[in-house]
Amino acid sequence: MISFPKQKSRIGIYLHIPFCPHICPYCDFVKTSKFTKKDVNSFFSELSAQLEFFLKKIPVSTNKEYATVYFGGGTPGLFDAFVYKPLIDIIRDRFYIEEMTLETNPLTNIKRRFSDYLSVGFDRITLGAQSLCPETLKILGRKHTRETVIKNIKWAHAAGFNNIQVDLIYGLKKEIRTINIADEIQELNEAGATGVSAYALSIEKRTLFANKDIACDENAALEYSLLLNKCKSLGFKQLETSNFSKMETYHNNIYWYGMPYVGIGTGAHGLLPSSEEHPFGIRYRIGEEEIKSYAPGNDELIFSQQENRMKNFSIHFEPSRTKQEYLEEMIFTLLRTPKGISLSWLEKVTENKKISQKILANAKIKRGIEEGKIILDNDSIFLFDEEKIRGDLWVSEFISLIK
Repeated sequence: MISFPKQKSRIGIYLHIPFCPHICPYCDFVKTSKFTKKDVNSFFSELSAQLEFFLKKIPVSTNKEYATVYFGGGTPGLFDAFVYKPLIDIIRDRFYIEEMTLETNPLTNIKRRFSDYLSVGFDRITLGAQSLCPETLKILGRKHTRETVIKNIKWAHAAGFNNIQVDLIYGLKKEIRTINIADEIQELNEAGATGVSAYALSIEKRTLFANKDIACDENAALEYSLLLNKCKSLGFKQLETSNFSKMETYHNNIYWYGMPYVGIGTGAHGLLPSSEEHPFGIRYRIGEEEIKSYAPGNDELIFSQQENRMKNFSIHFEPSRTKQEYLEEMIFTLLRTPKGISLSWLEKVTENKKISQKILANAKIKRGIEEGKIILDNDSIFLFDEEKIRGDLWVSEFISLIK
């Protein structure tokens, strides 16, 4: 069976805050830097209504249950803690909160706000540093400095935060970076960061980087190996392909292990729990079919007119998930985790007791095991740490065997 992490929460709540101080050229999330105070007030009013709408769709248990909460963006750290308290209160009426995360930007964080965030219930901070290297920061369009990042970590610690995750981007062309990524992680650790989320740069069509030739797969593989070894030496446990931490990441586990989550706010996605009508759950997304843009990545989100607000918050349900879709999604996420796929679970869900034999007899998988790229450990089959960066190739192979 799937080996779920030891946590109380079996559902997550994600709130998307699309406002940013400026647009980074690599970012493909729904966001805008063109907004007024009126827009922000209007957005949060709609957000509260949508939160209450979706919470009513979650079956009520006899006992009050636990949930994880994540405010992502955009740049949620642009706003004071009191802006989030009404939303947090709505959630607390229904759930105990096991973990609550706030995404922040080193450029716009204010020292006093960290204490305020802690006081309303946030216990985990993510810091969108992306790098400590001046040249890399410049290319990525980040306006903060290495010193700002270190100062932010110390502010968060001084306020009482014990869980501080820092985002990094790797995989740019070799000549761009002048500071070794392993040295960056060492410095972040010394400053008090408890983990890093490291992502290879991907060039997306909707961004300012769409026609730029600055990513390098070969260098990404090299840097991934460096960061793997450094994180291990510092005691950062690999929780997923891109996530390394001394702490558990309860909200991320919701996604990685296929648990349901409520997503609200323009650009958010959600997965409602399974039911008699939808045995494998049902996915949905929030917002217009096609977001208009002022410029690549700077989305036209108008909140001051009722019609546009409704478009920004319109709900689009996908068809009920099939067993095949469920399996494919689970294989994709589970192969990114340390324990990978439980073969007994796969046999049970596919109702095929020979599926394990079929997988282990596959020539590519068999060779992967022989070469140490794939590990078979009792009931679990998973990717060797350094092989996780090529996980998508293995996902395709596994999925082809269960169709």
